[in-house]
Amino acid sequence: MKRSRPRCERLGVALVCVAASLSWARSARAEVPTATAAPGREFRVDFSARHLDVDAELGELSLSGDVEVTVGRYRLGGDRVKLKRGPRGIGVEGGGDIAFCRCDSPPVTVGYSRVTIAPPSDVLIEDAVLRAGKVPIFWLPYLWLRSPDRLALMFPSAEWRGDEGLLLGSGVHVPFDSNNGRPSARALDIGGYGYVEGGARVDAKLLTPETTSFVRWDHQGKSALVLDAHGAVSGRSRSTVAFDVDASLGARGRTVHSSLEAASRRYDHARLGVASRGALLAAFGLGADAPRAASLTAPLALGPFALLATGGALGDRTSYTLDAGAVSSLRAGEGRPDNAEQRAAARFVLESATTAGPLLARGAAFQHGELLAQPAQSLTRYRAGAGLSLSLPLLRRFSRLSHLVEPELMGRVERHYWAGSGETRLLATAGTITALGSHGRGPAARLRVASGVEGPPDDPRPLLLAALSSDAHLLGVRLTGAADPSQRAGEGTVRLRLGPRGGTNLMGYAEGRTLRAPRLESTVAAGDLVPSFHELGALDREGLSTGADLTVAVASVLWVGGGADWEPSGGELLGVRGFARYRHACGCVALGAFSTKRAGRAGFDAGLSVDLMP
Repeated sequence: MKRSRPRCERLGVALVCVAASLSWARSARAEVPTATAAPGREFRVDFSARHLDVDAELGELSLSGDVEVTVGRYRLGGDRVKLKRGPRGIGVEGGGDIAFCRCDSPPVTVGYSRVTIAPPSDVLIEDAVLRAGKVPIFWLPYLWLRSPDRLALMFPSAEWRGDEGLLLGSGVHVPFDSNNGRPSARALDIGGYGYVEGGARVDAKLLTPETTSFVRWDHQGKSALVLDAHGAVSGRSRSTVAFDVDASLGARGRTVHSSLEAASRRYDHARLGVASRGALLAAFGLGADAPRAASLTAPLALGPFALLATGGALGDRTSYTLDAGAVSSLRAGEGRPDNAEQRAAARFVLESATTAGPLLARGAAFQHGELLAQPAQSLTRYRAGAGLSLSLPLLRRFSRLSHLVEPELMGRVERHYWAGSGETRLLATAGTITALGSHGRGPAARLRVASGVEGPPDDPRPLLLAALSSDAHLLGVRLTGAADPSQRAGEGTVRLRLGPRGGTNLMGYAEGRTLRAPRLESTVAAGDLVPSFHELGALDREGLSTGADLTVAVASVLWVGGGADWEPSGGELLGVRGFARYRHACGCVALGAFSTKRAGRAGFDAGLSVDLMP
């Protein structure tokens, strides 16, 4: 039976079996079961054309004139197209283009001579030609498109890797669960790449809702092994297993990184532990530490650790914290009989607050002890003290904002003991806190400035402190600084964001320290009574580093930007970088490009990424 009819609006045919029955509908939709033996695998094929011929004996539809066939997110076009059901799904013959969205002018299409559409979302293309607009990019004899929650090959990748040359390759995407055509929550990506000038790289990335694990082996003459894994998994029990690994091993452990920040880290570390949940926290595990870019056979500190911690309220105005920890490590690989080391630490903090009229009084007492035991010697360090703060909070409420001004006086006295000697240190400051925020959302900006003295009671040194934090829509800043005006010395760090996240914004940082700057925790600048016992200093040598990144959002689909890191004191440009990201408005394609150049790595790095299913 053959029948032809001009299209009026849209035509529709429901093809139920090989000997099809025909029904016309203005919506031009057809539901096509792929096989009677596979119930539940039905999918919908929508099509429209100016002319339609049906061959019921062959189970074939011939479409001509402005043909458009839609299956899921795929839209196939052509002048003359034949649709025929086969053992794998619906076959489309005749040639044309495949678009990944329903836009009138899709930015990316794939030309075809024949297409097989298989449920639920597979598309096998013969003579595939990838086009950007109308410009052909490359040709493949076959191209198999699959949804992100199906086993599939990844899009080919190309990178220029400095003096190592061109790197080409691809990989396989292995999802572990189905997600109705969207990216799977649990998936493994394995990539294999080769350097044109000789060498190879293998990547593996495992993603779950709770964890992220990445492993890279890069070899070109010498090797680098990069590990970046972290996460926490909690079962039905009252325990949590957590891990954190950041390591870059091998002779090329530093030079392999395009990122200046990753290359400049001093140490590698790995931690694996299990902790109980409840009023008493008990954690046990294993840890390892090594210098950055150490060889795989180099010595490392390896051993177990344990932590017990508890805390809570004592009445309405008082709280306490008590914790104790121990670490035992062995300098594995050194081959010495005295390479063992044990560390233990304990801390107790008691804090309380009360009011007397408009005045707010806060008090704290603390003690912290450490023990370092080695075969040749044992060292102890003990720190105990108390602090008191008096302030006058003045709050004014407006229609949408609240403004706080809080003058304060703060004092703290400590006694330090180490290696058989002791020292008393005094900290006394006077300052003001001002904060601005909206009702019920906390402060959007907080500034504390203070001045005072710090040091031994018989020889205190003047001290200036400042701490600024803000997390507003158009402004984000975090600043901490301490200065000794008598020595013209200071230390400070600042992070700045101008503009909204995800839009046009400028982000910058600066870190600096003079030779005789006061060594204080950032919590002191913020006005905390209790010191941060385990906090490391931001900087351990004199110098100044700055950097900035500018991102410009163009018409909500294109982002371009760049940045640089600079060492003003030495006049050295540490690194420059640039990027561009494009995502079509309907989400049919995403493109990315980057380029970086940094100190310590010869040449420049550049790469291009394409995602047809972002």
